[in-house]
Amino acid sequence: MEINWLAFAAAVVAQIVIGFVWFHPSVMGSVYAKARGISIEELKPKNPGLTYGLTILMTLLFTLFLMANVTGPGQDATPDGHSYHTFGHGLVHAMIFLFMVLIPVFGTPALFENKGRNWFLIHIGYWGLRAVAAFGILSMWR
Repeated sequence: MEINWLAFAAAVVAQIVIGFVWFHPSVMGSVYAKARGISIEELKPKNPGLTYGLTILMTLLFTLFLMANVTGPGQDATPDGHSYHTFGHGLVHAMIFLFMVLIPVFGTPALFENKGRNWFLIHIGYWGLRAVAAFGILSMWR
């Protein structure tokens, strides 16, 4: 698997931007705080440098996993000319990832820990949007 480092960087940046926007108080931040039963002030990290640094590191690792999934073996053009180098191909991977990984991963604790529907939907929306952006960029821009 060859890595297009510009596509990789764009996918990482897109996910970080989505996180900042998604959890902004005027978007989903206040709804998320309410779903957790805390104030919006309590969402602010106690050690921003460590929190954001580790978030970037985890996003780098997550993006490597997504890249291996969407550009790895079997994801090249077919002999009949079908190309997998499209945003739509990445979107299909994101939908598969959403239904086969994200919904079970967030749905199980939502059920057993009584997290509630809003908590579940906020996480599924956020991670689903991240997956669409990252898979789409990585698939399209190889």
